[in-house]
Amino acid sequence: MAMRPMKQGLKHKVQTELGDTRPWIGIGLMLISGLGFSSSIIFASMVIKRGVGVNTSNAVRYLVATVLLFVYQKATEKPIKILPRERYTALALGSTVFMMGIGYLGATKYILVSTAVLIFYTGPFFTIFISRFTENEPITIIRLTAIAIAFLGLSLAVGVQFTSIFQIRGVLFALMAAIAMGTFVAISSLTIRTADPQAVNLHTIISGTLLFIIFLFIGDEPVSAITSTNLFELCGSGFAIGAAYVAFYAGLKIIGPVKASMLMNTEPIFTIALAASFFGENLSLINYIGAGLIISGIIMINCKSAGNPIRVGRLRF
Repeated sequence: MAMRPMKQGLKHKVQTELGDTRPWIGIGLMLISGLGFSSSIIFASMVIKRGVGVNTSNAVRYLVATVLLFVYQKATEKPIKILPRERYTALALGSTVFMMGIGYLGATKYILVSTAVLIFYTGPFFTIFISRFTENEPITIIRLTAIAIAFLGLSLAVGVQFTSIFQIRGVLFALMAAIAMGTFVAISSLTIRTADPQAVNLHTIISGTLLFIIFLFIGDEPVSAITSTNLFELCGSGFAIGAAYVAFYAGLKIIGPVKASMLMNTEPIFTIALAASFFGENLSLINYIGAGLIISGIIMINCKSAGNPIRVGRLRF
């Protein structure tokens, strides 16, 4: 009889230790996700520089990612089918994946890439407000301050030129992508509460891929630039996207939508570092300062103390 309390105590200790490490596992998965998305962009950029169109690139990359995710589900013996409610929600989320791809890349046709990046990564603001109603996530001073710091750091890291003339169309494209990003993170977090995260992931990517393919056929983009080398790199880009989404959904299940969206701000840092390695782009001191501010914001929002909810009159946020 004396052994039972000892075993229960040991079991409780192990569960406590695992509970303490799970947030760090989630953070690690989100960092892996950011690196995957960044690697995918670098591969795609190489191909686009050789004349492959953006629509073609999106369609091929996401088709490869879809196949990868399907194989992953089968290999891990995880369910592919999900209940109708979650299935319809996941399929609808494919539209946010599509809007992120079209909006982000479409914005770069009208405004500076750095400006498009800055607007796109206002996504965490939208995630915070959407999550307030979907998951009762409090809006706190600490969280808003952390996002503001990370947002400032992002503007420095990507070298935004505020003296440039903003074109309304480009701003609207980037803003559409940002809203889609915030919606994607918040609704995904809600959906995976009652369904396997990777099954939701698969349905979302399938839906988004179909939209990319339809958009490709509707347009008049030439596909003559697809060579064996370009196709190989697009497949690499698709593999990176698939791995990134697997890590993203696994991390989202652990740390929730607000922290997950904040950690996505590491993607531009990875992109800048990879661009310096592959394209020889030099990093300045201001880029490093910006990266440091982003990391500071992430540390703030991942602290155990989230701060007190904001109150406006009788309303409690």
